[in-house]
Amino acid sequence: MEPTLGKEKHVSGVRKSPRYISEQSKRRFISRHKQSARSSVISTCVRPFGIQSRYSIDKFYKMAMSIRLAPFTRPLMVLYRRFSAVPTIPAVPAVLKSVVSGLTSKRKHVPHWYLYDTRGSEIYEEIVRASSTYQLWNHEYTLLQTHIKDIVGNMPSSTMLVELGSGASSKTRPVIEALLERQGELTYVPVDIAKDYIREVSRELEREYNALTAEPFGGLYMDGLRHLAGRPEPKLLLFLGSSFGNVPIDEQLPMMNEIRARLKVQDRFLLGLDMNTDREAVIRAYRAEFTRCPWLDNFIDRLNKDFEADMNKMAFEDTVDFLENPAYGDTPSYVQQYLKSSTKQRVHLRKLGVTIDFLAGERLYLSEGQNYSCKYSEHQVRRLVEKSNFAVEGFWVNEEAKYCVVCLVPNEK
Repeated sequence: MEPTLGKEKHVSGVRKSPRYISEQSKRRFISRHKQSARSSVISTCVRPFGIQSRYSIDKFYKMAMSIRLAPFTRPLMVLYRRFSAVPTIPAVPAVLKSVVSGLTSKRKHVPHWYLYDTRGSEIYEEIVRASSTYQLWNHEYTLLQTHIKDIVGNMPSSTMLVELGSGASSKTRPVIEALLERQGELTYVPVDIAKDYIREVSRELEREYNALTAEPFGGLYMDGLRHLAGRPEPKLLLFLGSSFGNVPIDEQLPMMNEIRARLKVQDRFLLGLDMNTDREAVIRAYRAEFTRCPWLDNFIDRLNKDFEADMNKMAFEDTVDFLENPAYGDTPSYVQQYLKSSTKQRVHLRKLGVTIDFLAGERLYLSEGQNYSCKYSEHQVRRLVEKSNFAVEGFWVNEEAKYCVVCLVPNEK
């Protein structure tokens, strides 16, 4: 009779290994050692390219697992473990992994949402409300006040208000007040990456409006919408502040398609988009308000705090470009904003044991895609709406034709 697997026999005080080891145990043993060898070899190979921690293994894992390693790799593994002083890497919150991935990619970047922690959101709100050159907030607020009855007029009773990228909810008040007047009470779900900030904003709104129930969701846009998948109430979905224009261009149509898939015919989608394609005016506004400002300083402070980094604000120059595309093409014009390294330098993310090298003149983009902020023509807005299976119920443009608010109704699937 074969001995029980995984146990050893003891005879007269002498420990002996079992005579029989199953094929399954052998395979598990070999698999573990192969995986360990692959990971070590890959980590050894990528170290010369500036990736100096085992965090890099996540990035190269798929490549590692596709390699058939010969027996000679074991000495490499032993040498690597003996001579490489790699620190233990603390766990990185999932939401910050995309930040690290962007910083260590060939085209260095940070996700646009990373600029909006609590302090970043507060600073941004102060800038856009007080600016004399960046008029987006004023344009949108005026349009909402002017057309609010048309916006909520076709909504069913007991409508739920959902807002993606809500921030301070400062432009949302006309919508809240109109819905409360229409139906008596209202559930409001603000969705924003700055969860502590919107929690405080929600408490303020509930104090201001007794019949309002706020259910803040701290996270990414689509995660918030997915979170509401089981809610039966009719929804008025807001995506204001031209926040949609910060989404990478190649992800905009897929996002619109998913939003359409998650809405019912009774729901409405209110979208705010920037239509200012005057190159000189756009560059002037962004340079006046968003270069060498506390908002970008706060981003660097946050990076240094989150990753125990040593990024020097004075070693980077804030830069804005505007890339124009034909008004009748499908690709909108857009702003690019980035920090340009003024010298060859090295930034350490000590929390991860990662080193990032910058060449003189190298850019750190403040968005995942090429675009930091899109500027649309009316043709481009209508084409995007059509391709994502929505219909336009209302299209309102301010007098200067610099901004639009569009009310969309889902077409029948």
